[in-house]
Amino acid sequence: MIDHTSPDADRTTQEAVAWLVRTGDPDFTDWATFETWLSAAPGNADAYHAAAAAEAEMVAVLASTSRPIAVEQIRRPFRRRAAPWAGAALAASLIAVVTYRAERPVPAPLVYETAPGAQRSITLTDGSRVVLNGGTRLIVDSTTQRSLTLARGEALFTVRHDAATPFRVRVGDADVIDVGTRFDMVRDGDTTRVAVSEGAIDWQRGGDAVRVVAGRALHARDGSPDVALSAAVPGAIGGWSRGQIEYDGASLAEVAGDLSRALGVAVTVDDAVAHQTMRGVVQLNGGADAVLPRVAALAGVRARRAGNHWRLLASP
Repeated sequence: MIDHTSPDADRTTQEAVAWLVRTGDPDFTDWATFETWLSAAPGNADAYHAAAAAEAEMVAVLASTSRPIAVEQIRRPFRRRAAPWAGAALAASLIAVVTYRAERPVPAPLVYETAPGAQRSITLTDGSRVVLNGGTRLIVDSTTQRSLTLARGEALFTVRHDAATPFRVRVGDADVIDVGTRFDMVRDGDTTRVAVSEGAIDWQRGGDAVRVVAGRALHARDGSPDVALSAAVPGAIGGWSRGQIEYDGASLAEVAGDLSRALGVAVTVDDAVAHQTMRGVVQLNGGADAVLPRVAALAGVRARRAGNHWRLLASP
């Protein structure tokens, strides 16, 4: 626990807020240094999770106003370095909320994060299970653990159904409500993909609702009225958790995002082939050096490496 009367408390809180903003950047890669900082002092992890909880609380308050504001919108001025005062204002606001939270007995949300290339399995108090793919951030209401937010990345949910207390996942500007379900969810920028392997989910946004049953997938973008439904192979959903990903017409842009999370390396795709589709099964064993050439062969493109970055390009 953090001793907020300690002279080092302010410094630790400031460092925690700085790390929270840095790790929230999609381009952040310095996970080794971050993990070193977390373990350097007993209060560092507590301070980081308190800052993450404070941010989640700020987002929830702002989302309840007439004009919802997403997490990424709140962070953008600091991340883009648009103005020096923007980062300072955000940090000051978070520090103030962290300090205020420390003085009142309100349970803080649980925040789970994985580095790119890592996976983590979480069992909730009701017996539901969530497996996080790499580069993922999940926020869990610590009171009931039946209300969650997928801020970014990918997670595979196996939910214990309880009609009296629905299992709800907030993602972007919508909610996914469990109807006795096993489903995979991806949050990438302002885009969400959900694929259901068992049961069904209800996708709710504003006054609209769409039911997605087993063997179906949903694709939606924040602010867009269009919601696309497509077929999905139930047995292939969440395959990344078992070491393979099966594709049946996915765009290479989606494939690149999947591989970045699973392998822990940056994978991008040239605009000329970004919308090209791919079919086949990708085995994730052997690391990026083995996987990317296999993907290129399946897709009929080239894979070029530059340091820890791979790019998919059109064949000559």
